[in-house]
Amino acid sequence: MAEKKANFLKLTVDEMSTRLTLLAKQKEVIKIWEKGEEALLYRVRDFSAMKTPEFSNYFLTLFSEGKESDEALVGKRIFLNFSLKDSDYFSNGTIAYDDVNDTLVISLSKAFFRTEKRGNERLLTFPHHQVYAYFKVLNEKEESNVIELKRDEDKKYIDYKVKKKQELKERLKKKISDVEDLIGFRALDISKSGIAFIVNDTESRYFSDDHKYSFYILFDGDIFVVKGADLVYKVDYVSGTQDGNRFKVGLNFKPVEKLTKHIGGLLQESTELDEVKEEFEELIEE
Repeated sequence: MAEKKANFLKLTVDEMSTRLTLLAKQKEVIKIWEKGEEALLYRVRDFSAMKTPEFSNYFLTLFSEGKESDEALVGKRIFLNFSLKDSDYFSNGTIAYDDVNDTLVISLSKAFFRTEKRGNERLLTFPHHQVYAYFKVLNEKEESNVIELKRDEDKKYIDYKVKKKQELKERLKKKISDVEDLIGFRALDISKSGIAFIVNDTESRYFSDDHKYSFYILFDGDIFVVKGADLVYKVDYVSGTQDGNRFKVGLNFKPVEKLTKHIGGLLQESTELDEVKEEFEELIEE
């Protein structure tokens, strides 16, 4: 292999406990893969530990936004990677299947490795891309089983709205008759079958398990139509701000062909994470 670029700092799983708890709390994306294979995207449902005076085991419970082949991974030794703040974290473990909860579980290695070297395999849309999910504003007269969805001007969106408002309207008007009836949430990340964004306390009540959602995705100027999306999760979001409660919402939808191609094209632009994956595989095998 060529000269290594990533600087891996070794950490214990106990040192990682706070980060792993946050990973589960915010239902973050995790990438898992077999040696030499492409990574699969899951989200973390839970982090747990089993400890006795003689031994300790640590587990990550996963869930999928798509239709990955879970059965093919059971019993396999896998590598894993996730990103928090300005660092990538790597480890390895063994996959088992939880029949009760119908999901995969990773039995974690005791060692983790941190590197400041970041890759773009997961499409983190914020702040690198301007990606918004636009929903039709509803009120109680139009649909009695949901609350009115409206937003007071959020200071985080004001600058963007001032600079791009007219441009957005012109693009949206090509597919939408009345852009004034729409409310937009800026996406944190997106995949071919899921999107995550932040809402405030009032807006969070609009998103529930018993509702289907249709919306528009404005992706760096391109517009995609999504229909029949389901709520996957709605969790407290640790934002570090003092402007009230916020929630991270994740929606699951059937892949939209043009959107899938668009995301795939952006992911192919960078091979950086693949290089770091190979370096990590070699590090573990040494």
